[in-house]
Amino acid sequence: MLEELALPYRVVSYDLPKGENLKPELLALNRVGRLPVIVDHDVDGEPLPVYGSAAILQYLAEKSGRFMPTNVRERAKVIEWMGIISSDLSPAYSGQFVFNVVAKEKQPWAIAFYDRLCARLIKVMDDQLASTTHLAGAQYSIADILAYPVAAVSMQRFPGTLDGYPNIARWASTIAVRPAVQRGLSVPS
Repeated sequence: MLEELALPYRVVSYDLPKGENLKPELLALNRVGRLPVIVDHDVDGEPLPVYGSAAILQYLAEKSGRFMPTNVRERAKVIEWMGIISSDLSPAYSGQFVFNVVAKEKQPWAIAFYDRLCARLIKVMDDQLASTTHLAGAQYSIADILAYPVAAVSMQRFPGTLDGYPNIARWASTIAVRPAVQRGLSVPS
């Protein structure tokens, strides 16, 4: 989003396995101690921290007046898809990753549960994209920005290909060629 808006920014990396996300300076910005966090230094003279991908995207969209429709129906669909991605699809993929990749002791019931949940939610996304150019409608929005890593990263791991999801594949290929997306993916984390 910062690349899409051509806003200047500075990346600060934290080593999560070493617990650097729990350092006092980060906890002062975000009590949860998780990432991402941005700090806007251009608000009423006092830095404003904003935590969480969906909140950051909505904040920047509202501040810039870009990538969020003004029409109430279109705006509601963007917000709805932001919720689906952040509350349903992303947590499903987190569980799928933990039980399939991270867990030392494999739990077949958990693996099967999260694999089925991801597959069901991917189908919902593919079905949506069968009738719309972008996730929430005709225009590229913050819903697309939030959802793109699911197709570009998570779905490449599970189910391993977009072959069974032609609408997601079409949508992801149009997002992947955006210059700002290409620049954003090359930013070191």
